[in-house]
Amino acid sequence: MVKDPVCGMEVDPEKAPYRLEHGDRTYYFCSKHCMDEFSKNPEKYLLGGPSEAGHHAHHRFKRKLFICLLISIPIFLFSPIAEEAGLRMELPHSEAIPLVSATLLFLYGGSFFLSGASYELRRRTPGMMTLVSLGITTAFIYSLYSLLSSSQAFYTELAMLIDIMLAGHYVEARALASATKQLDLLVRLLPSEAHLISSDIIVEVPVSALRPGDLILVKPGERVAADGIVEEGVSYADESLLTGESNPVLKEKGSEVIGGSLNLEAPIKVRVTRSGEESYLAQVDRLVREVRTSRSRYVELADRAAFLLTIAIIVVGLSTLAYWLLQGSGLSFAVERMVAVVVVACPHALGLATPVVVHRVTSLTSRRGILLKSKRALENVEPRGVVVLDKTGTLTMGKLVVKGVNASGRFSEEDLLRLAASLESLSNHPVARAIEEEASRRGIGLLEVTDFRSLPGYGVEGTVSGSRVVVASPNYFGGLDLESSVAISVDGELAGTIELEDFPREEAFAAVRKLREMGYKVYMLTGDRRSVAEKLSRELGLDGFYSEVKPHEKVEVIRKLQESGHYVVMVGDGVNDAPALIQADLGIAIGSGTDVAIDSADVVLVRNDLEDVVRLIKLARSARRKMLENIVWTIGYNSLTVPLAAGIMAPLVISPAAGAIIMSLSDLFVVLNASTLN
Repeated sequence: MVKDPVCGMEVDPEKAPYRLEHGDRTYYFCSKHCMDEFSKNPEKYLLGGPSEAGHHAHHRFKRKLFICLLISIPIFLFSPIAEEAGLRMELPHSEAIPLVSATLLFLYGGSFFLSGASYELRRRTPGMMTLVSLGITTAFIYSLYSLLSSSQAFYTELAMLIDIMLAGHYVEARALASATKQLDLLVRLLPSEAHLISSDIIVEVPVSALRPGDLILVKPGERVAADGIVEEGVSYADESLLTGESNPVLKEKGSEVIGGSLNLEAPIKVRVTRSGEESYLAQVDRLVREVRTSRSRYVELADRAAFLLTIAIIVVGLSTLAYWLLQGSGLSFAVERMVAVVVVACPHALGLATPVVVHRVTSLTSRRGILLKSKRALENVEPRGVVVLDKTGTLTMGKLVVKGVNASGRFSEEDLLRLAASLESLSNHPVARAIEEEASRRGIGLLEVTDFRSLPGYGVEGTVSGSRVVVASPNYFGGLDLESSVAISVDGELAGTIELEDFPREEAFAAVRKLREMGYKVYMLTGDRRSVAEKLSRELGLDGFYSEVKPHEKVEVIRKLQESGHYVVMVGDGVNDAPALIQADLGIAIGSGTDVAIDSADVVLVRNDLEDVVRLIKLARSARRKMLENIVWTIGYNSLTVPLAAGIMAPLVISPAAGAIIMSLSDLFVVLNASTLN
């Protein structure tokens, strides 16, 4: 395996669909976007590290900038600026010193931009590197020409251009490194070793050696080495850095634990269920990197704008040169105006407009347990629309309890519960668990079951001690009008009903209210009876509901809403709601715990907290606004500064060095604008 030099993801060289020759090496990429980014400016990613996004990249830019600043010192000491300040040094052959320094600076510091320009032109996508290279090359060549013509050299302007542009790249790399730092910290949460229990002997092994089925010991104060299930012990775990849950979470036998969470109180034994690339942290890492490296329509918009702007600026720059020469201005002034135009209009900020926002968003969401699976989640959120919420487990606790048992005829409550619980013991439906738990609470033993069969969308049936028993929703029995949750029949005779209750989640009230305040209509989608759905809908203040909807019919509900012209957000559990999540304009799988690899959803919420849906939608809307703001700002900013650089308001003009500073200020605005996302 090798690392993608742009994003740092591991890539199999034999299977990698994207590869590129550079120098005497072949580089492999996880996506076309990464290959395209690398081809624009290989030097940017090969300054000594695997990735611009890597948190060490800004140190390499810092080193290059520092060396360039040292080379620039002699240029300033022998410049007219130093002479006016009384600092100019007089040494033998002093005229040659700035020339030598400028040449070294052009070859060392300028190579970064020249290499990028070479690839831009080779791919016929001139952009920021082309403009900067044009500016510094013109300044350097004119400075050489000045030796023969006795005109003013551009050594100082050349030094300031290169130094300021490198400083801008350093600021960019540092901003992106800061945005990815939280993700890197997540991945480093796993300890290096684990206490493997083998034949009652504890062996210290590398975490990479753990496999599903292994039993490990996690001591108090240690981090869990892999995802698993608690087999022995009771303790509390701190999962705040993983899911955003601020309170310690109780872990007892049967509880899921996440690799990287901190065991707080007592030793526990954990049976490993996922490790390595299948673990929660590995999946989070993969999802976030995929989002950051995937193409976005805003990136494509910025790229097109940068291309057109580059062509336009080259034309404007050459026109500026020609205009001032025709006006009789000196060659030095005309060249200075052209270089200033080219530099001040450099579309560097356009290249930053979207990536810095995406990096900021993925950093914010990943540490709250909100995992984006594509940029679609950021780009497609509309200011108005319909949010469709699954009922069980989303709006409600998802844990039913028996409210009452109503036996009839020759059956007692105990008989009814025994028959129903025996049959439901073979099902994993929430109704089945509630009935089974009630029978266990009352100390009622179970009977043998044969010929068990599921009734999709209704219930279950089977033979219990020789009797044919059906436990199903009332509408299965031909329009039976009952308020109870399930009815039980024995050999075709109605034996009674069992009333069940599922309490709404406390956060559901606030989430529904906030969604409606944001302009969304909120509907509930459930397979439960109309009377139950109507009661819950009224209690939560929903705009409406769809009841008695079978799993395969949910997608039709979503489709009909879309055909009515609505933008639809679907929130479900990611399992039986999969078709509806795919059909929706934005699919959100909620309460998925450590199982983040759900193909059907655009977003996976680790915690079962509806308010995370509100946070996601608000953040997505803000992110889209920030992307557009950055693009509009950059284009508008250049439109105002280019005329000044061209000398339209002469003698008020912008020098090439001032142009570089102005361009860097545009970059700074883009970075700061993205950092205001919260």
